[in-house]
Amino acid sequence: MKRYILFFVLGCMVLSSSCESWLEENQFDKINSSTLYESEEGLEIGLNGLYSLARRFFRFRDSDVRGSYWFYCATDLALVRTWNEAEMYRSNMRANAMPAEVWSRPYQMIDRASAIIEAAPEIDMQDETRERITSEARVIRAWSYLRLFMTYDNILLDSIPTTPDNVFDERVYKPAERREVLNFINRDLDYAIKYLPYKVNPGIISQGLARQLRAETAMWEEDYATAAAHADAIIASGQYGLVGISEVFGNDINHKESLMAWQFNELAGGEDPGLAGGDGHVLGACFQARFYELSIIGDPVAPILEEASYGGNAYGWTYPNDYLRSLYDEENDRRMQFFFYPDTLYGNNPASEYYEKKLPGDPPYSTQLREYTWSLMKYRDMDKPPKRALSYKPFMAYRLAETYILGAEAHWRSGNTVKALEYLNEVRRRAGLEDVTTIDLQTIMDEHARELCFEGKRWFFLKRIGKLVEQVNKYHRFGSTINSIEGTTMKDYMVRWPIPQAQIDAMGTFPQNDGY
Repeated sequence: MKRYILFFVLGCMVLSSSCESWLEENQFDKINSSTLYESEEGLEIGLNGLYSLARRFFRFRDSDVRGSYWFYCATDLALVRTWNEAEMYRSNMRANAMPAEVWSRPYQMIDRASAIIEAAPEIDMQDETRERITSEARVIRAWSYLRLFMTYDNILLDSIPTTPDNVFDERVYKPAERREVLNFINRDLDYAIKYLPYKVNPGIISQGLARQLRAETAMWEEDYATAAAHADAIIASGQYGLVGISEVFGNDINHKESLMAWQFNELAGGEDPGLAGGDGHVLGACFQARFYELSIIGDPVAPILEEASYGGNAYGWTYPNDYLRSLYDEENDRRMQFFFYPDTLYGNNPASEYYEKKLPGDPPYSTQLREYTWSLMKYRDMDKPPKRALSYKPFMAYRLAETYILGAEAHWRSGNTVKALEYLNEVRRRAGLEDVTTIDLQTIMDEHARELCFEGKRWFFLKRIGKLVEQVNKYHRFGSTINSIEGTTMKDYMVRWPIPQAQIDAMGTFPQNDGY
């Protein structure tokens, strides 16, 4: 049978949103699943549904937390506190235990993107509209395949959309060749680059994002000249620029540095992820300690309230570790101030005797990691209500600093040390640091860690350069108290995830990845 890997298709596609901004709700009463791909209006709705599927990959809620969030935590920069560690190179990293949506959701996106791409040439509309819709769908399909490839290595390549006519077709499932997968991704992105503009509304796919993904794919191909050329084009476009370090993760991240930020809207989306805006995300809560659980002997109330300035409601699952901290020049690197909460805490509870005063003693204020640990501040939302983990702040997916670092590596590997240093030093200067005058792989790795820590890119970067196992075994940590922190053991085969066992069983002829 066809499409065992897809569990739902059309039901998630009918959204209320417009082509100009998928956060603006409009009523469509003439479109249903049977006519979705038969008109311009239907294609717009289908495209908006595709955006919704992509955005939901980054909600970090429910099963999503255990899926895409894993890649934020399983790197050399992390100290993991709770049940997460069981799936990170330990007992639960099994084919029947790992989050299945990491495999299934990209394939859902691929299937619906392919339906749009296949239908568009047959529909009467302006060529410009057709090219835009097709290009945006192609970028989402390319991203989905790239994500699957980077995670599993061995994947199914299929561009035929599911229909009532073919859903039960018999077929033989087998992994696609690496070259075939990368060529497919490149064709989609090259098409999109040809037709997409750089300037778009927040949350909409642009030429900048298409080129960023094309550069990333080229790095996996070791085609460093192509990767460098696409990074150069993004930087030279004039559409993007590095903003002040205090603005990068400020409350308005729809700024000039953003190549792509997923948009969430509480009023439009509410608690229903199927509506425009989705139901928010909890990324900020995942990376910060529950400072509001601290207690001081002699003070009858908690000195810190559960409010936005200290992150609001927190889960305290993953923290930056000592290795990451050792990479910073703590005296001069301004990222220490704007990417992380300060070590020293001040009371914000008016009922506490430590209100607006430094808490007594020196950090750490507790041996319990959930109560006090050096914490990430990148995803803090100053607008969310007290005692709520859920945030509707836009989520940064790609930004220009990543382009500079990728471009630096690509130029360095191509032999253009001057350009490589120029790009790397742009990022360093913004952080208040002096220029480096030499560059090697370690220099790139260290700057990548300092600038892009916990943005979901580190695991894939280390895998690509062949350093993942070495770095994780040296530096990844887990524990519940400051006295129980341990290292971990990552085995070589764990550089690729196991394919969900239910999918292996259903497909029948598709092999499981080695080691599982």
